[in-house]
Order: sequence, then C-alpha cells, then structure tokens
Amino acid sequence: MENAVIIRFGEVFLKKGNRAQFMKQLRRNLRDSLKRIGQVEGVTLTSYHGRYEISREEDQPFDEAELARLVDAVTSTFGIVSASPAIKTELEYDAIKEAVVTLADREIEERRVGTFKIDASRAFKRFPMTSPELGRQLGSAVIEKHPLPVRMKNPDLTVGVEIHEHGAYVHARRVPAPGGLPVGSSGKAVLLLSGGIDSPVAGWMMAKRGCFLRPIHFHSYPYTSKRSVEKVKALAQTLSRWTGPLRMTSISITPIQEYLRESIPNDKLVLFYRRSMVRLASRLAAEVHAKALITGESLGQVASQTMENMAVVGQAATLPIFQPLVGMDKMETVALARKIGTYETSIEPHDDCCSLFLPPHPETKGKVDRILAMEEELADLARLEDEAWEGREDFIVGAP
Repeated sequence: MENAVIIRFGEVFLKKGNRAQFMKQLRRNLRDSLKRIGQVEGVTLTSYHGRYEISREEDQPFDEAELARLVDAVTSTFGIVSASPAIKTELEYDAIKEAVVTLADREIEERRVGTFKIDASRAFKRFPMTSPELGRQLGSAVIEKHPLPVRMKNPDLTVGVEIHEHGAYVHARRVPAPGGLPVGSSGKAVLLLSGGIDSPVAGWMMAKRGCFLRPIHFHSYPYTSKRSVEKVKALAQTLSRWTGPLRMTSISITPIQEYLRESIPNDKLVLFYRRSMVRLASRLAAEVHAKALITGESLGQVASQTMENMAVVGQAATLPIFQPLVGMDKMETVALARKIGTYETSIEPHDDCCSLFLPPHPETKGKVDRILAMEEELADLARLEDEAWEGREDFIVGAP
C-alpha cells in the first residue's frame, strides 16, 4: 500500500474538442500549485479517466502534514472540484480489504462515528467483483471489527473505494474545491482592484471562469495613506493563492482628481474619476494584450452604480467590462469574500480614492452625451492621464 492524493475535475472534462487544451492548462496550474508549496521533489502527477493522482515512490510516502498541504494546494486550483487523501493498493480484494479496514480504524479513532457506508465504484470493468458486491463484502469486513450500523444516506463515515485499471484507491475524506476552468484558459483581463469587499470577489469569480488576472489599483496619495496600497497588495496576495503570482500596477490619480475638483460640478466627480480609471485600465489592457476589464459593480448598490451611470463609465472603455457581481446583493458578496479569504482584509479601515471629495448628493442619472461634452472642455485632462500613466508602478504579488 502507498498513499496518494486523488484529484477530481469537472467542467474541463466536458470540453470535447478543446479538452486537450484545457487539460494541458490544468496540469500546468497543478504543477505550479505544487511548486508554490515546495512539493515537487520526487512527486508524480498522473492523469487518468476523470482523475489526477499525486504520488511518490512507495519507500518515500507522504506524511500527514505533506498530505494536508497537497490537498490544500490542489483544492485552491480552479478547474478542480474535489480532492481526497487516499491509500492506493493493488487490484486484489485482500489488499483493498486491508486498506479499507485500516482507514476505517483510523477514522473511527479520530472522530465520532455512529454510522458508516462503503461507496464503491468500478471504472475498470474487468475487476472480478461488481461495485455492489465489493461494497457488501467490504462493509462486512468493517462491521466484524466495528459493529456499526450501515446508513446509505448521510452516514457519519463514508469510505470510498475506486477501482481503476492501474490500482484501487481507498479514501474517507472528500475536500471540495472551487471547480470552474483553469486560470489562463479564457485569456487575460485587467482587474480594477480597490481595497473594498467587491472587486477582489469579482476578480476571483472571473479567475474561476479561466481569466488570467492583471490587477490595477488607483490611489490618491497623499490624500490617501500608503497603507491603502499595502492593503490592496494584501488582497492581491490572497487572490494569488487561487490564481498564482500576480503582477499589479499602481497608479496615482491625485493630480487628476485635484484638476477635476476645480473644473466640474461636484455631483459628477465620481463619474469623471471612474472614466479616467477606465481609460488608464484600458491602456494597461492594450499593453499586456488583455481582452477585457473586470470591475466590482453591483446594480443599484451605490449612486455610481445605476444603469445610467454604469453606461457613462463603460463608454470610456475600449474593450468589454465584465461585472460578475452585477446581480448579487451585498450579503452574497460578503459570504463569498469570507469563503475566499479576502473579507477580513477588505474591512480594515482604508482610504478610497473615489470617496475623496464625494458630494452629499452625487449624480445618479448621468447622460453620456452631456459627460462627453463636458470632457471636451477639460483641456488638461488627457495630459494629466498621460502623466499618471507614465508614473505607474508595478509589483509582483504572490510566491513564484
């Protein structure tokens, strides 16, 4: 017997003609996930029908800490739906029985178990026992040592037994993973990343759809503190656990905001701020060959996120803007932020560049033609955006 990690993927398997491309990206991402936790020496990543297997030579088994790190790494990889630490055995009933009893002993000792079941599946049809036969006999073997009742629905312990052509796998824990598509399989997109709750979640959702993220952050130093940039770096660091290392661009828009504050009515300031941000983000997209922008708007959540205002801001873009949160309420977004690990950082006090000089009654029904006409009168705006672009800074966030 040896230990291994069984990795299950879902949507990728449905891609038919493009499956090889998606599987190649998924395999690359899994290898990168193992590199980030330093688990590559002597480790083998093998693919077979509907599964990947992580294993090592039998004389160098993974210890419990290594298995936990491996499972954590692969279940943070988009495209994977679940993973299980498992015992791998030869295709012989006695070896499978020994593994099942050994695993049941360990699980019953470690946690309270009142009921159990054996969940056997036989992908390799030449194995001499059917799945029901295997389940019954292995269940009897467990009962001989642990007289527990069998419950087919919601038991305290489920021992899974998977029969494949090259071996049998016995496992008792199925750790869920995010699913989706491998990062990089759907192209690159620029994420407008602020220090709030919404934009990190929006980026995570698009990464789940296979987008490679290129974050951009706008700040208003010295009106905002340098801590606000560090906070956004921390959010990008958390996202990198799911996406791999991220190159983030930081741009100061302080001169733009000061100029706009003196040049246009206060109620339209946020619209003009955001249009400048979208134009600068579009420049970055053109430079890095990204195909879309990603923002964290939710329809009606704040004054700038009415249909009219979203149309005004979106008109400044030169490519599509993806808004994955547009139909979600705040509680749904908060729940997802907690799940992916960004919430606690997002709620730390910070200065938001868009909230500076915010009027008590901002515009809620902006008109594109009116805004365009006003922009034509702003002789220095293009120059200030050029200067902001030239002063940008880049950072690498996340372990390589």
